[in-house]
Amino acid sequence: MTFYIKRLIFIIILSSISNISLSHEFWIDPKNYHLSDDEKAIANIFIGENFEGSPIPFTTEYFKISFLHSKDGKSKIKGRLGDIPALNIKKMSKGLNVIQIESVTKYVEYEKLVKFEIFTREKGYPNLAQKHKENNYPDNFFESYKRYAKSLISLENFNGRDIDTNMDFELIFLDNPLNNLNESKRILLEYKNKILADHKVSIMSLNNGYFRKEYIKTNKGGYFDYLFKKIQNI
Repeated sequence: MTFYIKRLIFIIILSSISNISLSHEFWIDPKNYHLSDDEKAIANIFIGENFEGSPIPFTTEYFKISFLHSKDGKSKIKGRLGDIPALNIKKMSKGLNVIQIESVTKYVEYEKLVKFEIFTREKGYPNLAQKHKENNYPDNFFESYKRYAKSLISLENFNGRDIDTNMDFELIFLDNPLNNLNESKRILLEYKNKILADHKVSIMSLNNGYFRKEYIKTNKGGYFDYLFKKIQNI
């Protein structure tokens, strides 16, 4: 089976002041997405933009929460401080495995509203800075944010499903993403376990060195449909 979704990242921007950030993208980049029984899962964790960035080491700053989810349950991902690649998982379950990574809370400072307004307009929320003013919020302020990442890795076969890992902010495949690549997959967006309808999602893909970014909105049910096979045609 050929994987056309080898490097795919979802960046979701919420129309909420407390959840929009100038922070860079954060993603898991496994060496292999499909493993045989004698392989271990090795993956870098990147921070950057448009699939260009620097790998970060295993550190408590970025691995406040790190779990592996599979049909056999949930287990803590362990590592050695300073390791690059950051993830070296020796044992996985057959079928789909879900890696979950969360960072500590971080902060970004806004001085006046210029950068904030530019950023929110770029992400499709042109009225957010005005709402900030209408609520009499200060022009200089700090914003708190976290980084969240998930990755699916299969072992031996592609059986199984994505799960809700209970992150505050999460995309969940409602359909098996690795089977029947000719069919669209439903992808649900949640914030604190509540669906997010009519919210913007940025989908970034990289195929043979060609970078592509698309924008999609969730429907009233909080999900959108996406056909992964079209990535091979970019």
